[in-house]
Amino acid sequence: MPISSRRRFLKQTVWGGLFLSGSKFFPFPYREIPSLEIPKRLDFFSDHEFIVFQAIAERMIGAPSEGNPSAALLNITMRADKFLSGTDPEVQEQFHQLLTVFNAPFFAFLFDFRFSSFISMSAEDQDSYIEDWMTSTFAFRRTGFQALKRVCLIMFYTEPRSWPEIGYDGKFEPA
Repeated sequence: MPISSRRRFLKQTVWGGLFLSGSKFFPFPYREIPSLEIPKRLDFFSDHEFIVFQAIAERMIGAPSEGNPSAALLNITMRADKFLSGTDPEVQEQFHQLLTVFNAPFFAFLFDFRFSSFISMSAEDQDSYIEDWMTSTFAFRRTGFQALKRVCLIMFYTEPRSWPEIGYDGKFEPA
């Protein structure tokens, strides 16, 4: 690995670590929580994180269509809650921090000059915000996007009710 690549990696990692560490000092703005039925027993997510992740999952999965159920219908967020509760404590802490940074109005303004949290944005703004994370010049934002996308899509495509959309009937037949 060339020295310039190492320096770039370390610089991005240091900045990413500082931003994620600073997220603890920026609490969620509870006034912006949309109405959503939150399950009584959550193993990983807080009530607010449940709402944030549900909004992320809805945008990542896309609008329901014939053969493609919604993230809410498939209980993507509850499935993610169970999955993430069994992960390493360090991964859990990082995921909590990621949700904080992703939704915090302060960071939305800092990175993208947006004046609201993710859950209070319109659907079009949410899609644009997610794309900004996907194409960011900051490695920690791109990595955060990948983490959110992978958890959402794993929870979606491991649910049998999502299979008809992709033409999978649950059987593996070698060619």
